[in-house]
Amino acid sequence: MSYARWSNSSWYAFYNVNGCLSLWYDMEKTIDIPYEEALEITKEDILRTYECTEDEAEEAMKYVGLFLEDYDPKIQEEYDAEYTRLLKKLEAAAEKEEKNDPS
Repeated sequence: MSYARWSNSSWYAFYNVNGCLSLWYDMEKTIDIPYEEALEITKEDILRTYECTEDEAEEAMKYVGLFLEDYDPKIQEEYDAEYTRLLKKLEAAAEKEEKNDPS
């Protein structure tokens, strides 16, 4: 889910598949913020980390708030479990294929 895109903002902000808020200011400051850290983040942290303007930091804090509203630990746990299950399935298939390939 995207909260902001560079075309209409200084920020590219979105909820990423790892359960983090991706809060990107430019290509040199593409930072992923875990939920636990987002709970504690302040406007001053944004100013210091991104070296942005006060207005931009206030805008970023809106995206932090939206992320915190959207985050659901239960959904993230389910996603992580499914991801792990699929990864194990792929690894098993690769091992099986490797054993069947005599080269």
